Amino acid sequence: MSLDQIRQAILAEARAEAEQTEADARRRHDERLQAARQALKEEFAKRLDQARQGAEQDSDRQVMRRRAEHNMSLLRQRNAILDELFNEAARRLADLPDEDYRAVIEHWMEKVPGGVGGEVLCNERDEKRLAPLLKKLNASRQPEAQLRLVRHSEPILGGILFRAERFEVVLTMEARLQKVREALAPEVSAVVFSGDVSL
Repeated sequence: MSLDQIRQAILAEARAEAEQTEADARRRHDERLQAARQALKEEFAKRLDQARQGAEQDSDRQVMRRRAEHNMSLLRQRNAILDELFNEAARRLADLPDEDYRAVIEHWMEKVPGGVGGEVLCNERDEKRLAPLLKKLNASRQPEAQLRLVRHSEPILGGILFRAERFEVVLTMEARLQKVREALAPEVSAVVFSGDVSL
């Protein structure tokens, strides 16, 4: 074999090896590129999924917040209506004829101990209306258990506040109707708001 042929054989072999090396390098590069693309796709899909979940959670939170705000608004409106109903009941009770009003207050005053004297505080209007009732009650009480009618320094719609030396019995219209309201609110709501729809 001549030197030229040897040189050609070595060059051909070197070219073939270089081509193989280049092909291997391109294949590895393509594999890495493909792996990088796949990793990017997976990362993109993962982030997109997280973003969707985050958006859904935000949307759910907003819906729940709006629903809660709506329900609170309904509750405030319902309470305002119930307040008006019970305020109207209090006004009607306060506007009863004097004899009927005294009968109601006398019934309430059954909670006042008979052997204890004290002040019966009332509003200005009731001071005159209740004087005959206290006269009647005092007729059957011992001297130390007498009741004294006094105008309350704070405004009250009606009823009384019994104040003894060591305790008080709150029998004001406001307090009595508040107890009635608490007890009857579910029933009244069911009747008044039976057709209401909430979220």
